[in-house]
Amino acid sequence: MKALFDLCRPRQSVFEKTKREDVLNLSDLIEGNIECASFFEENYLTEGMRILFETAFSRFLKQGQTCVIKLTQAMGGGKTHNMLALGLLAGNPEFRSKVMPNIEKYKALGKVRVVAFSGRESDAQFGIWGSIAEQIGKKETFSQYYSPLAAPGENAWINLLSGEPMLILLDELPAYLEYAKSRTIGNSDLCAVTSTALANLFSAIGKAQLANVCLVISDLKAAYESGSELIRGTFKSRAIT
Repeated sequence: MKALFDLCRPRQSVFEKTKREDVLNLSDLIEGNIECASFFEENYLTEGMRILFETAFSRFLKQGQTCVIKLTQAMGGGKTHNMLALGLLAGNPEFRSKVMPNIEKYKALGKVRVVAFSGRESDAQFGIWGSIAEQIGKKETFSQYYSPLAAPGENAWINLLSGEPMLILLDELPAYLEYAKSRTIGNSDLCAVTSTALANLFSAIGKAQLANVCLVISDLKAAYESGSELIRGTFKSRAIT
């Protein structure tokens, strides 16, 4: 019987001193800090990733009914990694044939706009909705919801997001929501306002006007319990877990 060392040899890149030691997150995706070719060369396409890709890309073509995908795993379970992989394929059509199965059905689909928000950005001045609006070049469209911070309604979200195919990635929100409880807004707090904004967003994405928009959100079962419970309470389960 062969030794484990003979059967499983680390990639040479593991030993390269120039390799980054920190973990990639959604800010790296939005800022263009991830080299797409090397990312997929060093990653294996799992069955879960395949299902995620199929579900999202069917939605971009207005052929899928699943509009909100919730990734639920314990800490370190690969949620952010899956989001990054999907975001890279959505924004870089030239790499799809190398990674995605059944690529033929998606040939007519060009570049998909990708917007993302990480709950680690606790200092986002205009909340999650302001960050999304700014990334798609429509920051002023939501100006009425910035001072004081107020939750955009369903129709406001539809007006903001309608048009081209779009992927929205929301990661680590339980941590953000727990922090947001400390931010007073009038007689309420940022957590309550954000929860309402998210509920309206989830509802809007289910409408026909946004049939080519897909939202992927992560949750943590084992950490940030109250924040996780708020997320689970904002929409009916239509998710991949």
